[in-house]
Amino acid sequence: MKKRKQILPLCLTLTMLLSGCTGFGDKTEKNFPPTDTDAGSVETGENPASDVSQWTLEEKLWQMFYVAPEALTDGAAVTELSDGLCEGLDKYPVGGIILFAQNIEDREQVADLLGGIKDSSGVTPFLGVDEEGGLVTRLSKKCGVTDNGDMMDVQTAEEAREIGERLGSELGGLGFNMDFAPVADVLVNKDNTEIGRRSFGTDPEDVAQKVAAEVEGMQSMGIGAVLKHFPGHGSAVTNSHDGTSVSRRTLQEIRDTELISFERGIQAGADFVMVSHLSLPNVTGSEAPSSLSKYIVTDILRNELGYGGIVITDALNMGAATVYSPGEASVMAVEAGADMLLMPEDLMEAHAGLLSAVKSGRISEERIDESVERILSLKREMGLIP
Repeated sequence: MKKRKQILPLCLTLTMLLSGCTGFGDKTEKNFPPTDTDAGSVETGENPASDVSQWTLEEKLWQMFYVAPEALTDGAAVTELSDGLCEGLDKYPVGGIILFAQNIEDREQVADLLGGIKDSSGVTPFLGVDEEGGLVTRLSKKCGVTDNGDMMDVQTAEEAREIGERLGSELGGLGFNMDFAPVADVLVNKDNTEIGRRSFGTDPEDVAQKVAAEVEGMQSMGIGAVLKHFPGHGSAVTNSHDGTSVSRRTLQEIRDTELISFERGIQAGADFVMVSHLSLPNVTGSEAPSSLSKYIVTDILRNELGYGGIVITDALNMGAATVYSPGEASVMAVEAGADMLLMPEDLMEAHAGLLSAVKSGRISEERIDESVERILSLKREMGLIP
């Protein structure tokens, strides 16, 4: 069962939804519907800005993208709420923004940037970062977030829970509302270069206990947890950042090993599951990445494991995904069952590809609505919107 602290009071979320970037028109000129009392926001307690029925198709599609802030500007490193970023948030109301090293200078700067993004968005985006500890940490050196070390060195589930609570508290204090952690991969192949000591270990049951505990700890502090990298990247040798990554594991083998930790994390209430670009030809009959496979995302993750939360792809600018055009990769991911598309190689081309697919009938608008409703439902639960 999910347990989370409400990190934003209702009055603040209403203020954030009613506010926007100065200098880019009043509320009625923005992408989202006006939020006045005549529209029912006070009388019903619901803000029309989060009512999907009032959105255009283009607006709904933007909510399905999760990007670095540079995707909304001229590409220069973003460290503050510039006019360019403010205008980008108005024009391209994406569902999530992830920060990287180039966006991070110190605690005050990060808090100001995230606060500005919240105040300047019609619907507050998910605000995330890769803060695992050990090999992958963005905030420990510059922002004083605890470096929790390699997950391989974590001895007990209780220690994992404490890490989740600590990360949740520290990231929430900076203004983040989710963390791209924990790594739920079981280290099947000791020569694996992509996961390595980021994993809790080699024993499926031990990893599962620690993953579930970290999820519960993190989400108890109001920060959404992301199980990654489904269906398990610990068996591969090659790195999907650089190109195609393939595992010859069978379905029964991953059921007996890799899927156990994901199933336990799902039972713990994980808000997100990230699907990797690992190819599993002995499972899917194809060399296509898992992130673009309906069998992996819908048949296994949704149907077999019963996951009803948000499915997000791994970064679509990674080598294993860029063999497809940004538009085609985005369309295939949604067809597979993904709700959110992380960092396409070209955001505008990806959005245009999805828009074309819906208009042509390749993807139904009802399918888009399913994902957007999942996204908004979690944002309401997290207190990001009324």
